[in-house]
Amino acid sequence: MKPFIGIMERPEKTRGQNSVTVMYDDVRTVVISCGGIPIGIVPTSTTSYVDKKASDVPVLTDEEKKDLNCLLALCSGVIFPGGDEVMDYDLYALDYCYKNQIPTLGICMGMQAMGVYFDGYLKEIHTSNHHRQNKQSYAHTVKLDKNSKLYQILQKEMFQVNSFHKYMVKDIKKGHVVAIASDDVIEALEDQNHPFFIGVQWHPETLFTYDMMSQKLFKHFFEIIKKR
Repeated sequence: MKPFIGIMERPEKTRGQNSVTVMYDDVRTVVISCGGIPIGIVPTSTTSYVDKKASDVPVLTDEEKKDLNCLLALCSGVIFPGGDEVMDYDLYALDYCYKNQIPTLGICMGMQAMGVYFDGYLKEIHTSNHHRQNKQSYAHTVKLDKNSKLYQILQKEMFQVNSFHKYMVKDIKKGHVVAIASDDVIEALEDQNHPFFIGVQWHPETLFTYDMMSQKLFKHFFEIIKKR
């Protein structure tokens, strides 16, 4: 049986100004291409998260956490994609995945959520290196720590990535920073004691069809899942 891969859904507005919770299509299609079955992981509360900051919404109740546990327990792996705001349910789901050794991939804001989970904080970017460009184009180079799990996967110390974010992670207290850009913006995090708990600041899902680094990352994610 193909593995169920949870994809954290994100609050958005449609062109008709309807509030929706969505699964990003690039992530969905990569999961299918790699042999997984995507399932949406949604906030398990009646709160609307559209156009809200984390400080504007209530934290999950114990019952809502149990409901989220039920969703996450279905998953052989979980992807935390990009978005606009790190919410309480992101951090709770990350904690569940971490403690239950579920392979976990964070992308852009998903990586930033991992940084917050590792006791860091987010700061708006004000540097000369442009961090908000087209997701389909290479934007800058990252340098990868050769002692990292991510280096073991990608087997390359310097490579090009795309870039579409306006915040960066600062001062994480746990986990490991394993890649940076030339302006010292953190580009990848991981926990080396976990089977696969890796976050990247770029968007490998939008590069997947032609970028070898992105293909290696997703391939290894699924290899770890299939070994469980």
